[in-house]
Amino acid sequence: MNVLMNMRILIMGLALFFLLPAPGYSARKHECSFCHISHTGKGMLLLNESVNDLCLGCHPDKKGIGEHKIDIVPSRQVEGLPLGRDGKITCITCHDPHLWSSLNLLRIEPPELCLKCHSQY
Repeated sequence: MNVLMNMRILIMGLALFFLLPAPGYSARKHECSFCHISHTGKGMLLLNESVNDLCLGCHPDKKGIGEHKIDIVPSRQVEGLPLGRDGKITCITCHDPHLWSSLNLLRIEPPELCLKCHSQY
């Protein structure tokens, strides 16, 4: 019984971690030029840096042990989520930086988001 209770607490804690917005985040703090170069620039997304470098510039704590891996090719077909041009997972595979109305900018709420790539949640 204690194992089941501990699993429920763990699942609830993980759900809250992924659903609560990052402390101090406000879409109003960011202007387009924070990530994007002017429209006279060249490039499909007109970004100042690579997607992952932009994200990790503000969220350096999100790289390392215990965080979701980026810059890897998924082990199975991923449908409905964007991958990098090289077919690798990026920060914007799960997060949409323009979806300011969503908690943590998630494209889809867990567990549906996780199950797009993982067979278990």
